[in-house]
Amino acid sequence: MQTTPYVALDMDIMEKNITTMTSGLTRNGIQHWPHIKTHKSVRLARLEQQLGASGITCAKLSEAEVMAAGGINAILLAYPLIGEDKCRRYAELARKITVRTIVDSLAGAEGLSREAVKNDLIFNIDIAIDFGAHREGIQPEDLLAFARQVAALPGLNVDGVFTYAGTIYQYHTEQDIRRAARQEARLLIDSRDRLNANGFEISHLSGGSTLSSWYADELRGITESRAGNFIFGDMNAINGGIYTKENCALTICATVVSIPLPGYATIDAGTKSLTSDLSATPGSYGLIQEYPDIELVKLNEEHGYLRYDPQKYNLAIGEQIHIIPNHCCVVANLVDEIYAFRKGVLSEIITIDARGKSF
Repeated sequence: MQTTPYVALDMDIMEKNITTMTSGLTRNGIQHWPHIKTHKSVRLARLEQQLGASGITCAKLSEAEVMAAGGINAILLAYPLIGEDKCRRYAELARKITVRTIVDSLAGAEGLSREAVKNDLIFNIDIAIDFGAHREGIQPEDLLAFARQVAALPGLNVDGVFTYAGTIYQYHTEQDIRRAARQEARLLIDSRDRLNANGFEISHLSGGSTLSSWYADELRGITESRAGNFIFGDMNAINGGIYTKENCALTICATVVSIPLPGYATIDAGTKSLTSDLSATPGSYGLIQEYPDIELVKLNEEHGYLRYDPQKYNLAIGEQIHIIPNHCCVVANLVDEIYAFRKGVLSEIITIDARGKSF
């Protein structure tokens, strides 16, 4: 028996999640470039490739370096590269594998251009467009002028458009999510058409979150989806209406370590195991699989606070529970290893190769 708290992964559920997502995208003519920041594991990135993905997406350059060293040879780096050191490392990566990245500033584009020229390379570039989350991207009305500036720089080939429609996570009904997915696709398609009408040759239309990609028919027309946290599932997916707790492959196993009062219990998993991200359910830090109506109401670093009806439940010191996290993409980066199970039996231990690779 593993020592708690630990991260548990149901391999059968996870593999079904991968095939369901990738096949749905494929039916609609969309390649899958899953975001590996969710799991940060070479083993799982390779599995996603084996089950139909065309490449992978990385959040940070250091993640991409780990994945390339692990044998992944097609990577989209979905993050603006700013600084001479990062542009130098990107050039080193580009000598080894097929890699693309995004730009949304002239300063970023100029840095990449200098490094491309220095190394006699051509970097393929996606222009990042702000869908409304205001995380990165140029404004749609500035697209053409900015793309022309980037294309004029030596060593850069503008051949894609990119957006992150993170605002979709405010919605919790199929109708609203479908509408948001259509709007995301329309932004990318219109951006491509505008650029191509002005002499560009845009071939990559990169978008797609887990929520929008679940309704891949609404994304038809884009070329690739970067859906990532679908692989595990979490409270974001449950609250978005696309998963139930039975679809969630990743849980944190914790032990009841204290019952100071009837109806009050403490578990040995806190923010260092579960993250402090809140879900759409106010005051909830995760769903307990065994007892869905027992509330996980507060977290300290090493403690989780449970509240429940003592007339209904008789929790015991030493009892183990499994918690579906609010946001699975943070959990893998908190541990060195994930314990993988098939039919309730430990089948392998998965190393989190890119843990801490956030630079």
